[in-house]
Order: sequence, then C-alpha cells, then structure tokens
Amino acid sequence: LTDHHHDTCNDTDRENHPVLCTMVDRLVENPLEMASELHSWAKAHGLLINNVDAVEDIEALPQRKRILGSRVDAQSSLPIVFAHGMGDSCFNDGFRNLVKRSSNLMGGVYSVCVPTGKNQAEDTNNGYFLNMDASVEIFAANIRKDPKLANGFHAIGLSQGNNVIRGYIAKHNYPPVHTFISINGVNAGEGAVPYCRPSYKKPTITTTTKNDVAFPSMCDLLMEQASRAAYTTYAQSHSFQANYWRDPRESEFPTYQKYAQLAQWNNEGLVFNQTLKENYARTSKFVWVLATEDGMVWPKEGEQWGAPDPKNPFQHILPREETAWFVQDLFGLRSAEEDGKNFYESFQGDHLRFSMKQYDEWLTKYLS
Repeated sequence: LTDHHHDTCNDTDRENHPVLCTMVDRLVENPLEMASELHSWAKAHGLLINNVDAVEDIEALPQRKRILGSRVDAQSSLPIVFAHGMGDSCFNDGFRNLVKRSSNLMGGVYSVCVPTGKNQAEDTNNGYFLNMDASVEIFAANIRKDPKLANGFHAIGLSQGNNVIRGYIAKHNYPPVHTFISINGVNAGEGAVPYCRPSYKKPTITTTTKNDVAFPSMCDLLMEQASRAAYTTYAQSHSFQANYWRDPRESEFPTYQKYAQLAQWNNEGLVFNQTLKENYARTSKFVWVLATEDGMVWPKEGEQWGAPDPKNPFQHILPREETAWFVQDLFGLRSAEEDGKNFYESFQGDHLRFSMKQYDEWLTKYLS
C-alpha cells in the first residue's frame, strides 16, 4: 500500500466519510481480513473471473490452428497484458487461468496480469482504496520493469481494470498499447448506484393535499449521498470508485470537473491536456465490449462511450456520436473513430457474464 493509506482521517473527514475512514483504519490494522471480505463481496456479486479452464480443448480450437498457421506479422506475436476488476486479483486462480488460456489460444504468446499490489491481499485492497492515478503509476512502473513488454503489447481489461489500462494509455502509452480490448469497462464513469435508478424529479407541492405531494425516491437519496461522498479531496485520494463517479446531473457537473480524476482523464476538467490526446493516438485499435443487461455499470451504454443526456439524464442516454467528448474530441475518441480504430462488440447478459466461446472469438478476431 502507498503511504497515503496510513493517513489518519481528521474530524472533518470522519464526519463526511465515516464508512470510508473506518474501512481505511481496518485496512491498516488487518489488511488480510479486509481483502478477504472484499473478495467475498465481489464473488457474491459476480465480479470475479471464475470457472475458466486454461487448457480445455484449446489445442483443438480451429482459431488456434489458424493463428499458428498464419502467424507472419508482429501484431499476433505481441504480448498480452491484463488488468483485473474490482475485488479480483492477478493472484487469484480464476484470473491466472484466464491469462494462461489466452496465451494458449494465441499460440503461446507471453501473457501477464499486471497487479497494483505485491500480493493477493494488497492487489485486492488496492482495487478499492488506491486511487486511479496512483494505480496507473504502479501499473506503468511494472510495465516498464518487464523487458518482454518493451516493444509494446495488447491489453485486455475486465470491468474497472479498464480504467487502469485506459489511464495508462492516456498518461503514458510507452511502451505502447497496440490493441485495447475493454470488456464491460467503466471508462465513461458510473452515473448511478448499481441496480438503483433515480427518478430525477424534484419534490413539488402543487396543492395542500398530502396525496398530491411528489417525493424523491430512495434511489434519489442514495444518488445525492454518493455525490457528496465522492466529490471531496479525501475520497478522491482514497477511493478508486469515487474517482470514476460521474454524476450526470447538470447541477453537479462543476463539482465533478473540480474533483473527479475521471474528469481530468476525459479532458472534461478545468484544464485541457493535449498530451492525453497525443498518447491516446498511439494505440492502433480499441475494442469496446458491452453487456446488454449490465446492472453494475450505469449507463451500460458507457461501455461504448454513450452518456446520460445532461438535460434529462435518467430518461435519455446520448449515443456516442452525440456526447460532448465525441463531438469536441476531448481525448481522441472521435479521431480514433475517423481513423477506423474503434470496434464494437456485445453479448447478452449481465456484467462480466460472457462465455469463454465469446471471449475466444474476441481474441482471435482482434489480436491475430
């Protein structure tokens, strides 16, 4: 863990973030117990990569035979780097099997999951309590330490692991990512509490009759509390999830601009960074995979860069081409589209509930 994890909450922090401060205290006191609880929570919510056979019938797959028989270009020989999602770890058996299966499928290319922690517990905990910027710097340092990655690599992200890869592309991208496969990525942010959609109807009293009063829902309350908790200096320093919280309400956009790390990566912040666009342009191919029934990421269209309409965020989702980041080409998304770099895939199901057959098809289609 980085040093800032040992920061003690001051009185204001504890008042504003009682749960986060308590969890950070527990993290320092007993990181193994904390990691075990976080792992169990993620497993219960289907966020872990499990039930992956690294070698099942892999040698007989026609895709693999085709790859081995036609490997003549450098692209299909590039290493593959992975980044795991919330609650998972590079050190878990399920993710290790996914990495091994991918290598076998692609004819034995060097494949590695790059963690942000030195062991299973630290890697798991950092997925919650190490902020995105710090996670990217650790990821980048580990990339640079590996001589097998010196000439570039493909990258595959699962869930919020895509934020780490996308952040690496935006802030470094050297050695460069050739092809980025983003599976159910939270690249465009999380705009509502998972499985809970606000109504965005302010309470109004039109008559004195009690039955005519329109009250906000519990989801509206959770939405309000989430934004208050996320958009503070302490939360942005100590919570990975707070970093990609993107409240879609117009009234909250200035606060998002000021505090959110995601806003800076998207060039939605107060200072425009041209380097982010230049680094983004070094990647040759982007594959955005959407889960059609995703209940964890909202809006699910954000997995392919759609976004809530600021004028009516909870009833209307803007298609990618109508979003500000596309129209204004804030970080290079429109340029990538115009250059034919963007590709789109989807599968029917909830968050990360893709089949291995679908996964194998994505790899053989885009990495060979």
